[in-house]
Amino acid sequence: MRKGIVVLILCIFSVYVFGQRTITGNTGTLDINKIYLCEVVHEYRGIHQVIDSAEVKNGQFTFVVKDARPELYFIGDTPWHGGYFFLDGNKIKLKPESISEEQIDWSVEGSPLDKKYREFKKRMYAETFGAIKDSLNALFYKAREAGNREEMKRIKEESEPYYDEGSERERELVKEYVQKNMENPFGMYLYYYNVFQRKDFPTLESIVSEKAYIDSFGKDAKNTSYLPKMGQKLDLYENCAIGHEAPEIVGLDTLGNPVKLSDFRGNYVLVDFWNSYCHWCREETPALLKALKQFKGKNFKILGVSSDRYKDKWIEAIHEDGSYWEHLMLEKGDDVMERYCIKGIPHIILVSPDGKILAKELRGEELVRVPEELMRF
Repeated sequence: MRKGIVVLILCIFSVYVFGQRTITGNTGTLDINKIYLCEVVHEYRGIHQVIDSAEVKNGQFTFVVKDARPELYFIGDTPWHGGYFFLDGNKIKLKPESISEEQIDWSVEGSPLDKKYREFKKRMYAETFGAIKDSLNALFYKAREAGNREEMKRIKEESEPYYDEGSERERELVKEYVQKNMENPFGMYLYYYNVFQRKDFPTLESIVSEKAYIDSFGKDAKNTSYLPKMGQKLDLYENCAIGHEAPEIVGLDTLGNPVKLSDFRGNYVLVDFWNSYCHWCREETPALLKALKQFKGKNFKILGVSSDRYKDKWIEAIHEDGSYWEHLMLEKGDDVMERYCIKGIPHIILVSPDGKILAKELRGEELVRVPEELMRF
């Protein structure tokens, strides 16, 4: 199995062809001296990394981008105020179509895949109730500013069906466009941002299946940075998959003593990733207490792993909740969340006495039922 995975990785990540592209444009009514070209780190969260900047002279600017992959970029008067465009083609022309406090909508010439990108965005907005949701959001913010909680509640309830149905329509539309664009970088972009980043891969089998699917994209589609990013992420998932040895976790307990996950070898351990200001994390405390009582006197432990930054708040929460089991607080900058591929907390896993991951994403009654099914005393 391992040999097969290695061969598959080599097949997937061997395609790279880069080129030089020229981007020219004008800034319209923007009164600026410099403009920034950014790599898109996370489109949904609006996270961008500056890769170049250009002087604006008489409202005109030029970028010459070497080794540019055909993918989504962001350009703006700051790294966070601007708009997206698909960099495809050797000569791209940009001009502002509209400018607001939130964003700049660029008109793009010379990029065939940008046309696909804008067609997709237009359909997405229309078919997922974009105008209705915008209107309801505006009403909600107005009610919030007025402190009208009843109106906020009413608008939220009215909005829910549009968001629920909109999410389902979004999934179907993304699926349609990915299937139509498996051979080009736009299809790989869509899959990476709208599917891959939202998925979890708890088992080695799911990881192998995902790598095989990614390999089914065409050669041009693989000519993007999305490919190695997915490969790196899948490698991380492999290191924390069910059946794999749990990555080490190190921190300090409430008395300031060093604690490691490996200290608990010989015990089944529910590892609870949480923090004091996470409401849903603390909602799991009764179920964790039930598990502690259920398996009392057996080789069973709970280890709370906190990402809190303030020790007093952390300890206060432990006392408030009565969560009297083993706890550690991570040091600032610890990448344990990344090593465990955790997208959100609470995140609770079960680790075997020999340090292997037995189950992931446990919640509520599963915190008793799953250990009962898997533990052998």
